[in-house]
Amino acid sequence: AFERTWARTDQPVADLAVDRTWMWGPAATTGALQEDYAEAPNGTRTVQYYDKARMEDNSWRANQAPWDVTNGLLVVELVTGQLQTGDTQFEDRAPAAVNIAGDPGEHPTYADIAAFGLRTQPATTPGTVLGAWVEASGLLASGPTPPATVTAAERLTVTGIDHTVASVFWAFMTSSGLVSENGQPLTAPLFLNPYYATGYPITEAYWSQVQIGGTPTAVLWQCFERRCLTYNPANSPGWQVEAGNVGQHYYAWRSSGSGNPEPNPTEPSPTEPPILTPTPDPGYKTFGDGVWIVGKDIEAGTYRSSSTNSVCYWERVSSFGGMLGDIIANNASFGRTVVTIDATDYGFRSEDCGAWSTDLSQITTSQTAGFGDGAWIVGVDIAPGAWRNSDSSESCYWERVSDFSGESDAIIANEFSTAIQTVTIAASDTGFMSSDCGTWTRIGD
Repeated sequence: AFERTWARTDQPVADLAVDRTWMWGPAATTGALQEDYAEAPNGTRTVQYYDKARMEDNSWRANQAPWDVTNGLLVVELVTGQLQTGDTQFEDRAPAAVNIAGDPGEHPTYADIAAFGLRTQPATTPGTVLGAWVEASGLLASGPTPPATVTAAERLTVTGIDHTVASVFWAFMTSSGLVSENGQPLTAPLFLNPYYATGYPITEAYWSQVQIGGTPTAVLWQCFERRCLTYNPANSPGWQVEAGNVGQHYYAWRSSGSGNPEPNPTEPSPTEPPILTPTPDPGYKTFGDGVWIVGKDIEAGTYRSSSTNSVCYWERVSSFGGMLGDIIANNASFGRTVVTIDATDYGFRSEDCGAWSTDLSQITTSQTAGFGDGAWIVGVDIAPGAWRNSDSSESCYWERVSDFSGESDAIIANEFSTAIQTVTIAASDTGFMSSDCGTWTRIGD
């Protein structure tokens, strides 16, 4: 059910069939987890975290899609500091001092929403041009002229909530586009109910000046029960409205037991908090999964991952703004992988990759022995020559690369096919990468 829910809006984005924002993220950032919930069977329910939200198994209450999967009121918990463990049960925490948009340390934060009393601000009259600003000091009496004209659009009044959704967000919430249902692409409303993914609005929409990749940028933001949406008119059309990384923020906040997750308030690790992995050889540099600032937390260089039993996801980024344009290069692959982090990168993030090390010594029994999925260094792990794979039934993908940057111009040649492949790896190639190809066997020079 979680996969079905993710695929409906995000499979077309992952397939590059449509140019629009993620609603969940490129992939789940955790496996299926059990969390306490008093009313659920045996007092626990199955959940899974994504960049943008948490999915919850609600089949014990509703057995019909899409309501058999819910995504929690995470923003409400982050703002109030009330971690929900049942319909009427909560644990007291500090509100999350995590920025909603922009680089680390920016304002506003979830905690600011409570501190500035933004949940109780009056609803804006529909049709009004939005010009209110929130900065680190609070709600401003007046601010600069916004970079785009946005109006208040849809007022929602229910018990305890009376707010108006901004026009750019309402247009997105009610939009239609390419979706995936039962594995088939079709054009349909992105959300069967406009509030399914976001929940109801808990603030009005405000402009804020934040640093994105070190550049001052005016963005419009509005928080809902389940998501915070941002609007940056400088982005390409499909990415002007984006969902913030609420799932990441909440997971770190919940795991840390406080309102200040570490090490990075914008992009906290969705798995365990990053810990430098010790190595018996002090000549090798190592670090673990998480989010790291290049030149501060980790050094630039070429690293190999340690995990062999999960899908490793990594990305090199120009900022921690959480936007698609921030990604310099990324990859998700099964098996050990290799990546070169450049000194000009702002940050690096990885999930389920294990420990990263500059130890690039041979990991195969011999350079001519068979090998499987992963990234392999030519002349170290594998020998040049002609190689043939054993299984393409799951659509084998391979690529010969000139470096391990992960950037498209590093690809010398590649193929994606259900046919058995024969590839000649040149001595001048830096590396070879494969996925779902079975075992590669050397058949000649």
